Amino acid sequence: MEAFPVWNDKYSIKNDNIDLQHKTLFNLADKTAKLLNRHIYKAEIKELLSEFFEYMKTHFKDEEDFMCSIEYPYLLEHKSMHKKIIKDMSILINDCSSTNDLKEKLYEIVSVWLLEHIVEHDMMIYKWQQRVKNEEVKEEVKEEEKFLYICSCSETIHKLDYGTHVKIKYLHIAFKCKKCLKELIFYNPED
Repeated sequence: MEAFPVWNDKYSIKNDNIDLQHKTLFNLADKTAKLLNRHIYKAEIKELLSEFFEYMKTHFKDEEDFMCSIEYPYLLEHKSMHKKIIKDMSILINDCSSTNDLKEKLYEIVSVWLLEHIVEHDMMIYKWQQRVKNEEVKEEVKEEEKFLYICSCSETIHKLDYGTHVKIKYLHIAFKCKKCLKELIFYNPED
């Protein structure tokens, strides 16, 4: 399994408490990577999962309070992602039967949900703060973030806001094109 990224100041959201918690989560991810690359007992994995689980619950609450204090426009979507991460962790802790299964699912949660969440979604909080600090109008900021989606319509690209993007890509809520009635699919022109 590949190594996880390490903490870098480019991931800072410029809030000392949240940044310190993110650094701790990166350290837990590094600890996870080291454990997953060797023979490990099921009890060790469950202990690490429990440590992650408890820390993430505290972190998510603090982060949600912070987002509320700065009137972050995607607070509900972000909270939904947090709930999904906690739900996935709960299922993992309770349902895995084999050590290999635990290792695989732990890797997925740490890499996909945790680090991707910090690197991509928590950075949106920082961007919001910077724009508000620069006295940009909040409604304009919300309109600015667009994500590209395609459907079966020929040469049609749907430009969706961040909130809808999160619902489709991370919360697996289907949205359909009003014209062709097919599900929208995330489109990354760089792929």
